[in-house]
Amino acid sequence: MKTNSTKLIPEERRRRILQLLEKEGSITVFDLSQILKVSFSTVRNDLNYLEKEGLIKRTHGGAIAKERFNPLFQKEIAGHAREKLEIAKYAVQFVENDDTIFIDAGSTTLAFTEELINSNKKCHIVTNSLYIINTLSNSTEINVHVLGGEFIRSNMNFIDLEQNFEKYKFKKAFMGINGFNEDGFYVHELSEANFKKKIIKSSKIAYILADHSKYNKICANLVEKWKQNYILVTDDRKIEI
Repeated sequence: MKTNSTKLIPEERRRRILQLLEKEGSITVFDLSQILKVSFSTVRNDLNYLEKEGLIKRTHGGAIAKERFNPLFQKEIAGHAREKLEIAKYAVQFVENDDTIFIDAGSTTLAFTEELINSNKKCHIVTNSLYIINTLSNSTEINVHVLGGEFIRSNMNFIDLEQNFEKYKFKKAFMGINGFNEDGFYVHELSEANFKKKIIKSSKIAYILADHSKYNKICANLVEKWKQNYILVTDDRKIEI
């Protein structure tokens, strides 16, 4: 009897391939066939499709991650794209011309950044995300300041907990997280949690962007408990914090 993994639609299967490439850097047709439980020809067709999209580079017997630095890669490997777009469109209304805002790393904040560009609002953005930097590179209406530090490949961002965060005064921060519940919001890595704490402390208002799949998902590190100036923006209006 076939397992459920054989019933993945092509879009889900290709997203899984990109996720594996993000983690491993390279992978063989044989390994993909075993993991996805599909034929070699199906894997090859998927790899050919992804190469035509400019997301991977084919090799003899497999593929390597080619466009990991491209924001499109981040969008392709992230699930719940429709929900994240809905969140992004809603969150843009909170940005006003001449605002100085921080945009955190993450697929939902990336969608938010794209919608912000489309809105033609003139503002000042500070970010630590390589994907967001690349997305903003051609925007003439937005001033961009980059927070440097150690490059974290798993999240494609920069973190430096030793820098002077007190010099930054953000009107608003738009934050990405890994999970949330009625108590607070969470991330996997301790360094990420400490970084987000410092950013939020430097902001008048923090908007937490998270789709419904992250609700009641408790990760290793609590960033903050909910406060009056922390606003959850999610696609499920039934979730109340």
